[in-house]
Amino acid sequence: MLLVEVLLRKNNMKRVLIILLFPYSVFSQNMEFKFFISFTDKDLSEYNLSEPEEFLSQESLFRREKQNIFVNKTDLPVCKTYVSAIRDKNFKILNRTKWFNGVIVSTNDSSLIENIDLSFVDSIIYFGKWEVINKEHNERGFSFHRKNNKGASLNQIYMLWGDSLHDKGFKGEDMTIAVLDAGFYNVDSLDCFSHLFFDGRILGTYDFVEQEKEVYNDDTHGMSVLSCMGSDLQNGFMGTAPKANYYLLRTEDAYSENVIEEYNWICGAEFADSIGADVINSSLGYTTFDYSIQNYTYDDLDGKTSPSTIAATMASRKGIIVVNAAGNSGNGSWKYIGAPADADSILTVGAVDENKEIASFSSYGPTSDGRVKPSVCAQGENTEVINSQGNVINSNGTSFASPVLAGLVTCLWQAHPTKSNMEIINAVIQSATLYNNPNDHDGFGLANFYKADSLLTSTEDLEPQLHLYPNPTNSKFTIELYSADNTSTLVRVYDTSANLIYSSEENLIRFDVNKIEIPRLENRTVFIVVVDFKNTSLEGKIVITE
Repeated sequence: MLLVEVLLRKNNMKRVLIILLFPYSVFSQNMEFKFFISFTDKDLSEYNLSEPEEFLSQESLFRREKQNIFVNKTDLPVCKTYVSAIRDKNFKILNRTKWFNGVIVSTNDSSLIENIDLSFVDSIIYFGKWEVINKEHNERGFSFHRKNNKGASLNQIYMLWGDSLHDKGFKGEDMTIAVLDAGFYNVDSLDCFSHLFFDGRILGTYDFVEQEKEVYNDDTHGMSVLSCMGSDLQNGFMGTAPKANYYLLRTEDAYSENVIEEYNWICGAEFADSIGADVINSSLGYTTFDYSIQNYTYDDLDGKTSPSTIAATMASRKGIIVVNAAGNSGNGSWKYIGAPADADSILTVGAVDENKEIASFSSYGPTSDGRVKPSVCAQGENTEVINSQGNVINSNGTSFASPVLAGLVTCLWQAHPTKSNMEIINAVIQSATLYNNPNDHDGFGLANFYKADSLLTSTEDLEPQLHLYPNPTNSKFTIELYSADNTSTLVRVYDTSANLIYSSEENLIRFDVNKIEIPRLENRTVFIVVVDFKNTSLEGKIVITE
């Protein structure tokens, strides 16, 4: 980045750093020049830390109280006096950020920025220029594959053992997820989301790109992301947190790629914090931009350089669980995760396919300072999502692995409301298949929410769990057993005529996913699997396809 210091002629001869990422014109009626102006302090704040209810919701304060997190100066809004003074200089105020203590502004006359002789201005970042146009809806963001109305979303829930939470009644009730994305086209008109509106679970919306409440006429990406968590259709398609509350926040401009979107992300995260969100899902990432001088290098992915990364860590410090997509650069020359996926104390999610194999496109870690990334994986290849016509389709991207996991994280926290965000995050990571042997592509591996639940639960309250995987299958399948004890069990497979087809005695390891490989069983369509424990018997059905 080209750093140019401009001397502002004032009584104290204050030097203000103006970061010019590239040259800019002085005036254009048809162009908007956008800047971030940071302030030196909050000395004239209209708010007091002793009265936090004036600027934070009761839900936000309750989340902090549960986790012994104190309100501090970063929670104070930017000074209205400073904002008014900037506006009086003929700048349009787009967004405000209290964590970075400044405002995002626009103007048709960029020369105004060099004459902004205000003592409280600390530094200025020039983002670039935008043509003033009327933008229409744009569908982009991921690839469409075959149409499928069979409700196979259950597969992406089963592989994470998320059904163990759903079966116990934890589907996100009384929890709030903020979704930061590029737009939520048609969410207000699709059947799969109608229950959210009927039950009053869409708590609010805001567009930080256009500074308006309307988010339903923009990009489709956020709509499909939301479907992985919040959808509920009678044909069996269900998201991972269908009964959670949601805030839908547009922070991404699908028409460009610019650092200003990271500042929109910051504002979205601050909003999520202030209204009391428990979880943020961000299926967004930043590595390269339209202006190459803004691009990040791998060294920048150190958890403390990019604005969105700093904000993601800040959100975690405020008691929120941030879940962010790892990125889709695994096949490319870049290869690595982006920002804010490199942030500390968040869950960065890589992608696997329907058979639990790591997706080739899933971005690699580690961070440049050596931390394991991704944190965990979920299904992001051939993921079942809803498209803008309301059809269930397969789509690819860590963009979908992230909300699949975020919804179940929300359900897990619902099941353990006294735990802190970091206790929940650590349990999810410790549950993963490669926890003791992580690598740069899978991270700690595939999360297991039954195991995460067990790590947060006293052992006497645990019950054994049975999974059959994949189901349906056209070849061999695996019986997965989870036990709270070191014990033995008898595994039997019957056909629908009660004929015994397979039998074996297995020794189970406590607090582990015990896998029993069953060879392909010919000339049958349905099998009944029975597993006997000393005090109970579990039963499941496996369907064999041609």
